[in-house]
Amino acid sequence: MLSKELKTQFTAAVRRLLRPLVRQMISYGLAYPAFAELAKQVYLEVAEGEFALPFKRQTDSRIALVTGVPRKEIAQLRRRTGGATLPAVEESTVTHVIGRWMAGPPYATPDGIPRRLPYEAAAPQPSFARLVREMGAQLPVRAVLDELLRVGSVVLSPEGEVELRHEVHIPAAAADGRFTLLGSDPGELFATIAHNIEQPDAAWLQRKVSYDHVGAGALPALRDEARQAGLDFVRRANALVASYDRDRHPEAPAGARTRVVVGVYYFEEPVAPAEPEAAPPTAPRPPGRMRRTS
Repeated sequence: MLSKELKTQFTAAVRRLLRPLVRQMISYGLAYPAFAELAKQVYLEVAEGEFALPFKRQTDSRIALVTGVPRKEIAQLRRRTGGATLPAVEESTVTHVIGRWMAGPPYATPDGIPRRLPYEAAAPQPSFARLVREMGAQLPVRAVLDELLRVGSVVLSPEGEVELRHEVHIPAAAADGRFTLLGSDPGELFATIAHNIEQPDAAWLQRKVSYDHVGAGALPALRDEARQAGLDFVRRANALVASYDRDRHPEAPAGARTRVVVGVYYFEEPVAPAEPEAAPPTAPRPPGRMRRTS
């Protein structure tokens, strides 16, 4: 349990964390009652999954104790949800294909820059068809290509070569893919920060740079250069993590199956102008002669 002082600091941090979330919920028409109901469901799921006692069954009374949700409401939640929990994060075939494409030879340079691939080619020449089949996709090669073309991730040249244009799979015309990232990426960052608070001697990667006096005229160029720097980093990170992925490298170190994520982000916001410094007090004026009025 946190001390009173640390709990106050944590509550303030959660308040700051909630502000952008609440802003978007209001913008998308998700009112407070729906959010409150959702929060109760998540409290129930987390308490059941991560705060159970090893020597006894998790009861509604125990969940009410650790969450503060009344026991009667817990029973109602169980009936409404049917015991369902939040789905695990799943990565699509398209995401896996793009990741392997960027992971290094033969489909990319050693620096992770994806090569243009012929649709079909004789072995051992790399090709798009070989890439898809190597991933073990249970889909026709043409179906995978059509999906990549549909979302704008690849283009097909007149010579029949497939070129990767966007190195991340986010459906361009649909919000559902973006909302999937909204649910996964902030949660992963928050979990990393919480891990580093609780286990500082075994901290995970968590770094950023921040400056608060950048002129707005520099932002377009800065955004472009930051995007390129981020892309270079992601290429290197993809090649690094892929070299340990046992689907691609069965000879890599074994152990319990683990999901690993390495990310980077850019953010900007206006800074309120500083309050002008108060003028130094002037010396008091000598009193003048008082005039009497009738």
